[in-house]
Amino acid sequence: MQEYFLVGWITGLRIFWVPEFGTRASFTLECRGQSPVICCVAEDVAREFVTYYREGDIVAVQGNYEPRPSTASSNTPWVCRFRVHGLRVLEAGRVAA
Repeated sequence: MQEYFLVGWITGLRIFWVPEFGTRASFTLECRGQSPVICCVAEDVAREFVTYYREGDIVAVQGNYEPRPSTASSNTPWVCRFRVHGLRVLEAGRVAA
């Protein structure tokens, strides 16, 4: 699979915990001049993500788009997600109080 590198700011951040798999996060990456990208973060990357990143941060993410499952019905709607493998903050969107 091809790796992509995207830059944008975090919106719609959701953090959750799945008993079988641990910490997970999802968010929308708003990229200037292109459509928003739905991102998902798992495992060690998710643990780091929830510690250091917040809504509004501008980040660079590296990862790949998840393909439609081969077992999915053609009638099933599929919204492509971007699986994040690495990230780093470029600029903090928040202001210190």
